Amino acid sequence: MTSKNDTPTIEELKRAVEEADALAEMKSNFLATMSHEIRTPMQTIYGLLELIGEEKPDANIMSMVEIAKTASSGLLEILDDVLDIAKMDADKMELDVFEVPVRLLVRGILEAMAVKVQNIHIGLGDDIEENVPFVVIGDPKRLRQIIMNLLGNAVKFTEKGSITAHVTTAVQNIDVPDGKIGLRFEIIDTGIGMSQEVCDKLFGSFTQADSSTSRKYGGTGLGLSISKKLVELMGGQIGVISAPGKGSTFWFEIPTEEVSTDTNTVELPHLDGISVIAVEDHPFGGKEIVNSLRSMGASVELCPTYAEGLELIKRRPFDVGVIDQGLPDGLGLDLIREIMELRPFTGLLMYTVRDDVGMQHTLQSLGVTYLAKPASRAGLGEAVKNAASKAARISVDGSKRLLVAEDTEGVREVLGRQLEKIGVDYDFAHDGAQALEMMERGNYGLLITDLHMPEIDGYGVVKALRDAEDSAAEGHFPIIVLTADVQMAQREAYLSHGFDECLLKPVSLGQFKRLLMRWGLMEESDIKETPAQTGQTETKNAGESGNASPAIDLDALRTQMGALDEGTVEMMGMFIDMTTPLIKKAQQAQADEQYYDLMEAGHSLKGAAYSASCITLGHLAERLQDDAEKSIPSQALVDDIGREFERVKMEIKALKPD
Repeated sequence: MTSKNDTPTIEELKRAVEEADALAEMKSNFLATMSHEIRTPMQTIYGLLELIGEEKPDANIMSMVEIAKTASSGLLEILDDVLDIAKMDADKMELDVFEVPVRLLVRGILEAMAVKVQNIHIGLGDDIEENVPFVVIGDPKRLRQIIMNLLGNAVKFTEKGSITAHVTTAVQNIDVPDGKIGLRFEIIDTGIGMSQEVCDKLFGSFTQADSSTSRKYGGTGLGLSISKKLVELMGGQIGVISAPGKGSTFWFEIPTEEVSTDTNTVELPHLDGISVIAVEDHPFGGKEIVNSLRSMGASVELCPTYAEGLELIKRRPFDVGVIDQGLPDGLGLDLIREIMELRPFTGLLMYTVRDDVGMQHTLQSLGVTYLAKPASRAGLGEAVKNAASKAARISVDGSKRLLVAEDTEGVREVLGRQLEKIGVDYDFAHDGAQALEMMERGNYGLLITDLHMPEIDGYGVVKALRDAEDSAAEGHFPIIVLTADVQMAQREAYLSHGFDECLLKPVSLGQFKRLLMRWGLMEESDIKETPAQTGQTETKNAGESGNASPAIDLDALRTQMGALDEGTVEMMGMFIDMTTPLIKKAQQAQADEQYYDLMEAGHSLKGAAYSASCITLGHLAERLQDDAEKSIPSQALVDDIGREFERVKMEIKALKPD
């Protein structure tokens, strides 16, 4: 009922708003329900099509299966769009806040789109201005969705010419708050263009530029509508500039903020000791994966091809495989299936720019994580961490006893205490000759060997064992090199000498645990819990009061030994007793100009110092070893080592309770 002048009352307006809200809610619920109800049987259909394909039918049937799978994937994508619309209408769409590497985002999407234009000869390129930050704050998944929608639209309406993704900080339509920056993304094509009338209604739901009954261009018209709503959720604006026959420029602008590449806005996961194989052919993308995961503590091997990745996974186990779908010599999905056969305990992650709903369903059925590029550093790290934790551990037949060949007493002491804490059966060999003897008469599941040892060094040990395997046609025995030489950590270096993996000194408990689990000497359930307390040793390093760095890296020592308790302090006292003769040996060898003895002393001191987290002393000993190998007099260096050793002794004394 209205008033006499037909003006609605306040109550009527409120009721009308409530009815409109209820209708919108009903529509959103209906769309969400229908999307879910259709998706369920479609996923069953897709799964059955995959199973038919796995039966290796003849070429004619396989062709029909692939066509049906493509159609199923297309329908699943439409359902996702409908679900997004429902979420937005119901105000249930929430944006994530992560770090977004802008250049990797744009170039990765262009890489994915290149597959769609390879047969129609359209040039794809990017134009990212120099002042655009490398990393900004945003939702990488939704930004990727917007750019993919705009690029997909450009590809659909461009038969020849080029499509360019332009990114600039010169925004024209939004106000940027203080302390933030604006980014303008433009997708510029040389396609058919549109009239202003079409442009004005283009971002409405279910709107098509080509609305004739005999439509030449497919699509639902949802992509641009979703993009508009997402941009507005980000506080930005979207639009298009076009004219018939003149091409189109779709643009959107958003406010954001720059992130320094030296800082993190979120806490990154700890990946200490996790071994990762990354199969990624794009140089920029591969570098990003390696740098990101190594910064969180993982060890990463990068392979650019299917063949190299498969060869390496045959050679040694990894905790996690990060695999791209589009490889130059095969599909990542096929590689994943091969890895699952060869190494069923490896956690797997598909990290790709390919936005294929059907492939995501396939990965889900295989128990493999799907992650769209580019993820934030935290997102990639969490995915790797989860994949490592979900990896199924297999029971390994044979010995679970470890043999460690190490000639330096101080290193043996540290390694022994670590292995006792994690509960592994082990033996020590004091040199390479003893290691070979023990291998002949003992039953071991793994050998870890130092490189530089008297009589027979690590190179001699691995050569002797590999020669014996070849002559007897025996299976491959795993041998790990233990070294402080970072060059040996390169895959080409350790594999070329016959080793299967490299363990860098100092070795943390986490690295040891992961290594032994990878090679089947222990399972997660075998790990003994170590005390969380740090004892009464929260003492300031002697070097903290001045400009010099601490003689002992206490954080590294805690990580290495599990706790800074009485046992660790006792071990550090033994380190002094065992290292004093090495210092004297170096001083005497320098005085007598006996460079071989000087090199031996430098090597032993380096290993012992790194193992005890005396990093500066280790660096000095490493320089001494290098100089002695070249017969360079090193009196000043020996003097520096003596002074640094005194600093170490003072800090160890400060650790001991009164």
